[in-house]
Amino acid sequence: MALQKEVWVAGIQENPIPDNSFVFASTDKSEYVENNKLHLAEAGIEPEVHEDYFAGSETDLPLATITDIPNEVVLKTYSTDRTRHRDLQEVELQYNKRASITNRHKVSLAKNLGKRAAFAWAPALDNANNKIITVGTGKFISAIIKMKAFYNGLDIYDNLNICLTAEHMGLIEEEDTVLYKKILDTNKMYGFTIYNYNQTALYTSAGAKKPYGTVKAVGDKNCSFTWCSDETFRCFGDTEMYETIRSAASQADEISFAQRALVGNIRATNPKYLGAILS
Repeated sequence: MALQKEVWVAGIQENPIPDNSFVFASTDKSEYVENNKLHLAEAGIEPEVHEDYFAGSETDLPLATITDIPNEVVLKTYSTDRTRHRDLQEVELQYNKRASITNRHKVSLAKNLGKRAAFAWAPALDNANNKIITVGTGKFISAIIKMKAFYNGLDIYDNLNICLTAEHMGLIEEEDTVLYKKILDTNKMYGFTIYNYNQTALYTSAGAKKPYGTVKAVGDKNCSFTWCSDETFRCFGDTEMYETIRSAASQADEISFAQRALVGNIRATNPKYLGAILS
C-alpha cells in the first residue's frame, strides 16, 4: 500500500502557526505567492494636494512619479530533521498517532518561523522611522510610553503590537502591579496588543543589533520589540513530505517535511515603524 502523502501534508498545512502566535499580527501575503515566489511592491511617494491651484493660475499641475518599487522574493525552504517510525503506513491509518507525529514537525517549523520573525521585526538602526530605546532601572514602563509617542508622532495609532520577554514582563510587574494585572486580563497596554516571546533579537550593550543566530555573550540583551501589522508580512508556499519506507540502515520508516515560507518587512529595502526596548 502506497503511503498517502496528502494525508500527512494536510496536517502540516492546517494552522501552520498557532492562533496565539505574534506572527499572526502581520499581513498575510500568501495569496501573492506564485511558484514559491512572493511579489511585493513598496509604495512610491504620495502626490501632493493643492488648494485652489487654478485660482489665478493657468500652469499645469505638477507631475509626481508614484511608481511602486517592485520586489520579488523567493520563499525560503525550512526542512525538519528526519524522524524514524515503525510501520509508518499503519500509523497513517491511526489519526491520533499520525497527528502526534505531524504535530512534532509542525511545532518545530512554527518555532523556527517565530524566531525569524522576531529577528526581522526588530530594528537594526535608530532613526526617524525606527526606534531603539535603552532603559535604566525602574524606567521600563516609561520606555513603552515613549515608544507609543514615537508611533503617534508618525500618525500611527492602529495595529500596533509589542512582544515582551519574560524578563521585561517581570519589570512591568515590579513597577506597576495594577498595570501588570490589566495586561493579563486584556492583552492591551498603551495602544499596543501584547504578546510574549523570549527568542528575540540580540543587541550589544551599545545598542547594536547582532546577526541572526548569534550566541548570547556577556553584556548582550534580548529586546522586547514593537511593530505595526500593516508593515510586516507572513506567507506560506508549498509543503512537501519526504519518506523512506523500510530503510535498510535503520530497519524503520523515516519522514521529513519541507515548508516554503517567509516572514519579513513589506518595505524590505527600507523597513519602517519597528521598535526595540533594551534593559
